[in-house]
Order: sequence, then C-alpha cells, then structure tokens
Amino acid sequence: MVAVTREFADRVAEVAELLETDETEDESLRRLTTLAVELVPGVDAAVVTVATEGGGLTFAASDERLAGLHELQFSNGEGPVVEALRYNEPRRADDIAAEARWPAFCQAAAEAGFGSCLALPLRTDQQPAGAVALYGGRPGVFRGAAHDAAVLLAAQGGTAVRNAALYGSCHRLVGNLHAALAARAVIEQAKGIVAARLNVSPDRAFHLMSRYSQRTNRRVRKVSADLVQGRLSARQLREDDG
Repeated sequence: MVAVTREFADRVAEVAELLETDETEDESLRRLTTLAVELVPGVDAAVVTVATEGGGLTFAASDERLAGLHELQFSNGEGPVVEALRYNEPRRADDIAAEARWPAFCQAAAEAGFGSCLALPLRTDQQPAGAVALYGGRPGVFRGAAHDAAVLLAAQGGTAVRNAALYGSCHRLVGNLHAALAARAVIEQAKGIVAARLNVSPDRAFHLMSRYSQRTNRRVRKVSADLVQGRLSARQLREDDG
C-alpha cells in the first residue's frame, strides 16, 4: 500500500501547476495520465475523458487498449466512465471479471487484460468537466491508500482542467485585443491618408470610409487596409459618396 506522504502530495500537486508552463491543454492532460500510472500503485493504464454535450471525448490515453473500451462505453451508454460523468460520482470495479454492472464493458475490459477499474470525475466548480479512468491489471488495486491517492490525483486534475480553460480563455482574449489594436492602427493610418489627400478633417475621412464600407458590405478595417496598401484610392471614396 502507498502512504500519502508530503512528498507524494507534492508530486500530485504538479498536475494543478501544469498550465503555468508553456504546455498546451492536451499536453497537460497527457501528463496527468502519465503521473497517474507513475504514482498510483497497481495502475497499468490511465485515460482522461472530457465531457461534451453528446457524452465524452476520450484522449490522452496511456495505453492503446483504452480507446476501444471507452468507445464501447459511450456507444452503449453504460460503463464506469459514462456514469462518473453522468452522476458526477466515482465508479469502481474491484474485480472486473466478477462485476455484474456494465456487462459489455466488463467483458471487453477482462479480455483486454484488466482486472480492476476506477473512474473519478474531474470537477471544476462542482461540475464534472471530465473524468480520469484508472485501470489495474489485477483485481483489488483500488483499495485503501491507493484509492486515496487516486482521489487526490483526480482533485488536482480538476484544477488542471479549470486552469486549462482559464488559460485558453486568457490567450483568446489577448489575441482578440492584439487583433483589435492592429485593426485600429490601420484605420487611423487610412484616416490620415484620406484626410490628407482630400483635404478633409479626420472625422469626415472616417465618415467617407464608413459610408463606403456600408455600400460595399465590407468591414471598415478591410477598406482601411485597401487604402493603406493602395488598392483603393481616397478619391474613390468621395466619388462613391455622391
């Protein structure tokens, strides 16, 4: 049995800190499965399933046998991972060969060489964002301290998933801001060109650009880019304005 020591807890805490590096969300969740196999005694394979509207998307599997097992669960609508996502509760099979629940899954898992399974929800703000499923090659793996270690790992995994979502949102926000600033710079440059060539005020220049944008059904930033790059002349704006 494993003792949940300070050293062990520090290693598991790595999961929640994965998104502080330059890793992508996919890489961080693959690290989660790697740490699960490394840190929880008896675990031979691990996989993360992310909740989707239609059920779940399974990826970051540490073993090629798991893809088929999870595809079977979601196609049949039954299995430990399906229920962990559906009810936001853990599901454990201590002896897959003797397990009466989920007969199709258990038969396939036993044929694949697994003796036990533990599916734990990855919670973010009390909602199941996904699940981590751990598989052992023999029965009775997930008892005592090994079970506690797996629960701790899943708790930190939920933090990693939440961090991944925040990280992605922040990057999208920064990207949008950069794009907006770049567009604004081009628009200001185009206003200056139109104002100088037509001898009008900047406000009048922007009015002409906006009118042309509406009539041609093109965004102002596209019209501005054409003006800056010489594909559109300032005189065309005035002529088109009538």
